[in-house]
Amino acid sequence: MVFSLKKILSWKIVVLLNLALLFFFGFNFLKEYNRNRQLNTEIKKLESMAKDVEAKNLDILNLAKYLDTQDFLENEARTKLGFKKPGEEAIVVSMPDSVSVTSTNSKDTADMSNYERWWLYFFGKKT
Repeated sequence: MVFSLKKILSWKIVVLLNLALLFFFGFNFLKEYNRNRQLNTEIKKLESMAKDVEAKNLDILNLAKYLDTQDFLENEARTKLGFKKPGEEAIVVSMPDSVSVTSTNSKDTADMSNYERWWLYFFGKKT
């Protein structure tokens, strides 16, 4: 009977040790699994951001290519510098103003101070 009691106790110790090892490895496995899942989520987020940055870079590259073209330079010269090709004539279309601010005499505005000119420009009447 003593022999069988030792045998039973030794089996219980082995089973308890195996359960403790199983718990230890299972806990570490779950911890690493959770960490791996978080890292994969972060990787997907960073890949998405990288695609957005690549798209912006492509847009900037296309804009830089357009800014280097002759068409852009000619358009800017025409609008900002009044450039025209030989044989072309510039036509100025004037629109009638709804407020007759420009109809004041230049003699009247010559004697005005700067703030009075601005007041006249925005509100159309003298102070």
